[in-house]
Amino acid sequence: MAEKEEKKTEEIEKNEKNENLEQNLISNGENGANLQKLENKYCFWFHITEEIFSNQISKQTLDSNEYESQVKKIAEFDTIEQFWAIYQHLQKPDKCKPGIEIQLFKVPIKPMWEDDNNKKGGKLTIKLNKEYTTIIWEELILAMIGGILPIKDEINGIVFTSKKEFNNLQIWFRDYNQKTIGEIEQCIRDLIQIPKEVVLDIKQFFPPQKKKDHNHSKKENKMDDKNGGGGGYYNNNYEYNNNNTYNYKKKTYYYKK
Repeated sequence: MAEKEEKKTEEIEKNEKNENLEQNLISNGENGANLQKLENKYCFWFHITEEIFSNQISKQTLDSNEYESQVKKIAEFDTIEQFWAIYQHLQKPDKCKPGIEIQLFKVPIKPMWEDDNNKKGGKLTIKLNKEYTTIIWEELILAMIGGILPIKDEINGIVFTSKKEFNNLQIWFRDYNQKTIGEIEQCIRDLIQIPKEVVLDIKQFFPPQKKKDHNHSKKENKMDDKNGGGGGYYNNNYEYNNNNTYNYKKKTYYYKK
């Protein structure tokens, strides 16, 4: 009888020891056999823009040091498990109030135009209807951290900004030149199936003064009435489903105005 009780006690202690070890491995991220390493290390950042304040402070009036002080680091990760552990606690884009900005960048790049990795580059902006922002945001950031984009070395980060009537997604890239612009635009169009007739807004962070009139960003985001009217970004092919996927239906996920 005593022997059985002793074995039972040993078994309980062994199970408790294994459970504690498992919890330590999970919490410390040391379960190397199961962790899926990413090609790069990434960081989520958080910023509250002027839209959330009543006194409407323009971002352009802040110098780089003032703006940097307002951008807060959330967490870094370099495995897919760490990504999901962080992401599940972040507010989803379609639920954010106007003025909230979430940024995902490769480490050590900061979400600032003045960063050495950004200052020679630019950004591609997509306007989205609020209810479809989360699925497109997830599509883009998973493609970036998964390394499946053909121009992955050029992409520095992705920025989500919540507006009153719509949401913005920006893809920040390293070098602003015609070859890179064409490749990034085609890559993003293919990934989330943006119609060819939609003119994407692409801007250079620091355009040369003598060439500013030739800036690619001068293109207007307008469309003919026969193509849907209203201008902006649209697509009549997607519907957001309960299982967090989208398929071909007569729904719009691009913002039309």
